[in-house]
Amino acid sequence: MAYLIEDQSFPDAERNGSGAAVENEVIALVTQAQLGDIRAFEALYELYNSQISRYLSRMVGNDGVGCELTQETFVKVWTYLPGLRSPTHFLGWLYRIATNCAYTYLKKHARHKKELSLEIYLEQSDDLYIEGPEKRVEELELLRMALEKVSPTYRPCLILHLIEDLPQNKIAELLGMKETSVSKYVSRGLKDLRQIYRKYVDTYSKPGMGGKAQ
Repeated sequence: MAYLIEDQSFPDAERNGSGAAVENEVIALVTQAQLGDIRAFEALYELYNSQISRYLSRMVGNDGVGCELTQETFVKVWTYLPGLRSPTHFLGWLYRIATNCAYTYLKKHARHKKELSLEIYLEQSDDLYIEGPEKRVEELELLRMALEKVSPTYRPCLILHLIEDLPQNKIAELLGMKETSVSKYVSRGLKDLRQIYRKYVDTYSKPGMGGKAQ
């Protein structure tokens, strides 16, 4: 049995009109993996590794930790996959395991995490202050820092909404939430993100902080 799947995500597949075929193949892979087929599980890993890693990296604000948590997530998936009652719910189940891994990490390191302050960051990143393409790099980094400060309660919905560009009904499905709750968390998360980002931008623009006064 071949386990190569050309379409690497449901959103792209749906736009191409082949979402149902891909979903059916994923269900078949999950079913085989539940029976201990390691090749089927490896195919699932290849299919979802990148988006789960991207999601977790944004959840914890660190690419390296995000990659480690991705590996932890898939180890748990392999361990508990036989107990998944419905293969059709695999993707949502996968995201919930990933989210729990992120929450565990954030809770464990909340008191010990030493973050680079904005002031030190600006002092050490002079190359980002040049007008042009570098300005966009700076803005993206500030946005990423702001996202890391958004409440972990709102962060999963916000990441899936902003970065993965998923509709709220899909986010609700993936995270096992009510769509009304997703709407509320996205709204509140966006409000927090804008406020935090604006504080970073205002701080950066002050004379002596490496930026230009507005």
